[in-house]
Amino acid sequence: MNKIDDYMTPAEAAFRWGIPQETVKSRLKPSLYKKQIEEMLKKGLIKYFQHPDGKRREWILSVEAMKKWFGEEQK
Repeated sequence: MNKIDDYMTPAEAAFRWGIPQETVKSRLKPSLYKKQIEEMLKKGLIKYFQHPDGKRREWILSVEAMKKWFGEEQK
């Protein structure tokens, strides 16, 4: 496996873990999980890009973050 495979979009993460994409996206809502999100951002386990003119964040998740939230990846 290449190092790049350790990082993914929420859509890929949902597919790889066999869970609904909305489940992954809900973990990225500061109104529900602010403390967890801040901790993972500090550790570099997740990141986002938000264009200065935009409202929507585009997220990148690490395998480590997904394991912490949802356990082992579906094989």
